[in-house]
Amino acid sequence: MFKLSIWCKLIRNVNKIYKRPCRSITYVNACAPKVPLAITLKTCKRFKICPIKVYLSLNILSWLGFVDDDENKESELIMTLKRAILATNREQFDKAEQLLHIALRLAQQQLNEQGITYCYDLMANLAFNRLELDKSEKLFVSVVQRLLSNGVQQDDLKVIHISLKLARICHLKGEDEKADLGYNWCLEKIQKIKNTDINSKMLYGIIHDWYAQFLLDKNDVGRSLNHLKEAYDVCSETEGAVTEQSMLLLNDLGITHWRVGNMDTAIDCLKQAVAIGNDLEDKTHVGVVNANLGLIYLQKGIIEQAEKYCKLGLQLGNHHENAESISQANYCFEQIKLNVLK
Repeated sequence: MFKLSIWCKLIRNVNKIYKRPCRSITYVNACAPKVPLAITLKTCKRFKICPIKVYLSLNILSWLGFVDDDENKESELIMTLKRAILATNREQFDKAEQLLHIALRLAQQQLNEQGITYCYDLMANLAFNRLELDKSEKLFVSVVQRLLSNGVQQDDLKVIHISLKLARICHLKGEDEKADLGYNWCLEKIQKIKNTDINSKMLYGIIHDWYAQFLLDKNDVGRSLNHLKEAYDVCSETEGAVTEQSMLLLNDLGITHWRVGNMDTAIDCLKQAVAIGNDLEDKTHVGVVNANLGLIYLQKGIIEQAEKYCKLGLQLGNHHENAESISQANYCFEQIKLNVLK
């Protein structure tokens, strides 16, 4: 059985960084009309590793082991951490790093071991968001070691969640064997506690989502599809059907179905994703989904529908000033022209 100690030992060996952005949305890239399409995976915020609070609703005071009466005693540390998290969420990374170093000094002065661990965790997340993968990896290893030395069990959500991030780092660095080992360890551990509470269920879905993307990168499309389905079911159950996450998962499901030749199912998934996107307040990525749908209609030879969705994708991209949507829609129009001229 794969033990966490082996995982921690494995990820200490740092090789060259495989420099490529983490993605949040998959999009279709047709090399030429009537030729099997290739998929390119683009940067999108779904896979940006954020502080624990983004995925698991953990209160800072609870994480540090405080009760409400303790808040005033540690108010400076708590407020500094909150400001650092806010700066990170706003992508003000330099400011966040400065605040985290201040928070770390405060925690060290107070001999607050849990506070120190939490600072390291936030620093690791920040380093990942800046694609400083070596730095992030070392910090996450330190966090896991500190948690285990303080009696936290291997099947604790914090340990599983950080181990998932370490697997993701190995994935992005191209260390596929270690990444696969890490993802499967996380799946094994979360399986036993997935129905404990909402946080466990959400993490269970995230693991399936991230592992599906790893398998898709490895061209293991069939297994990827199974994990994406599980991730989508969990997302719908825990967060609701009309969310950006559901839209992105349906987009990936559509593209993955297309890759295994399920064209009609692919169209159904993408049409559902478009319908959800139209109901979202933030329509930033909806244009890409429309363009993806247009390209699949083009692949089926239904030019009128292809033009319709490519046009919608371009309109949404221009309206929301989203370069990704504009680029994909323009690409879709280029492929339509090539198809018409052929």
